[in-house]
Amino acid sequence: MVGLPSAEERRFEVVAWMADRRMVLYVPDLEAATSVRDMAEADEAARGLIADLTGIDPVAIRCDIRVGRAGAGGAGGVGGVGGGPAGYAD
Repeated sequence: MVGLPSAEERRFEVVAWMADRRMVLYVPDLEAATSVRDMAEADEAARGLIADLTGIDPVAIRCDIRVGRAGAGGAGGVGGVGGGPAGYAD
């Protein structure tokens, strides 16, 4: 029996933090962000954002979500050290 080729799984880092009573989800590889009201919605929202921007099938996307701040890990971070992407409140 010949099976259908499975979609290659793609992993993306997603950084999450609270801002203005919402959870901001930032994908550094794509320099793109979205937000959700509840962490329970985070994985689906991040996969949807990535799928919309890349054309990758959402079922082939895996998100490694960590709570923190984009750019907090060193110089040259997104939005500067300790700051998030432009347009998202701290």
